[in-house]
Amino acid sequence: MTAPAPTLADEYPIENVRFVNGRTWHRTRRPVDERWWDRLEAACGKTGYRCRGYPGGAITQCRGCAKAVGDNT
Repeated sequence: MTAPAPTLADEYPIENVRFVNGRTWHRTRRPVDERWWDRLEAACGKTGYRCRGYPGGAITQCRGCAKAVGDNT
C-alpha cells in the first residue's frame, strides 16, 4: 500500500514570500536545509530569490499561487 500523494498545500507550505523586485506574495516550497539564498519555487510556477527588504509599495497576494493551492489565505 502506498502513502497518499501530498497536497499542494503540503508541498508549498511557506506563505507570503516576496521575490526580489516582486509585487506579489507567493507560496513557496521549503528550501533545502532552510537555505533562503537558494532560488525558491512558488506554487504558481515562478521562481526567484527571497526579498527581505521593505516593500516600496503595495504588495498583493499572487492569484496563481492562491488558485494552485486552492485557498485565499
